[in-house]
Amino acid sequence: MRVYGGYSAIYSVLSEVKEKLYVYNELASRRGYYLKPVHKVYKRVNGVTRVYEYYGRYWWRKGEGKLIYAGSVKPKGLPEPPENPLEGLSIIREGDDIIVDCSLYDRYSWLFRGLRSERVA
Repeated sequence: MRVYGGYSAIYSVLSEVKEKLYVYNELASRRGYYLKPVHKVYKRVNGVTRVYEYYGRYWWRKGEGKLIYAGSVKPKGLPEPPENPLEGLSIIREGDDIIVDCSLYDRYSWLFRGLRSERVA
């Protein structure tokens, strides 16, 4: 499904989550970890940049001046992270429009309420 203006809806929810994550990451960084709520992959398709975004829990650990991916399972000894209502959502972003699998569109229909959408091949 293509959702016109769908990224604005996602961004507003993500902004709320990020504020809680900043506080959480202050605690996690004391143990050498950092939690990201989204993983982005950039691809150029027919001259258009597409951003593939995956929402969830992505743990990183500090190592020799850079962050190293540590997996999607919470490391031992860390408190529970804040809830992420976008967890499990994956999209393709083209500007402010998004493309989302039909099953995910149904699961996150609360997020896309009031936005124009259409089926795409």
